Amino acid sequence: MLFDQSDFLSKYKGKASFVETSPYYSTFLSFLDNADLINHVIFCNDVLQLPPVYVFVKYYKDVFVEPLSTNDKRGLGACFGYLFQHVYRYGSARSIWVGEKTTGIKNASYFLQ
Repeated sequence: MLFDQSDFLSKYKGKASFVETSPYYSTFLSFLDNADLINHVIFCNDVLQLPPVYVFVKYYKDVFVEPLSTNDKRGLGACFGYLFQHVYRYGSARSIWVGEKTTGIKNASYFLQ
């Protein structure tokens, strides 16, 4: 996987605390090692227009059992933004209402090619 942490931090300034302290960042990194899951998330984004972060938290439902802090929600969103827009080279993003009750994620973006 081509997720470059230093490039990510240079593009998404202010996410260093998420990378350094959030337990969800390590979950995201382990997600990157699962090619089948990544392909399912891409399918959900492209065909079903489901935001990748929403699919991610639903898949890892045993990890995401409580509301996330604002820093964690924005950090995960930034990770998927970087992944889709800078690694996979998708164009724009569309934010939609997801209303994910467990994590408190209200809006999330899916990406357009």
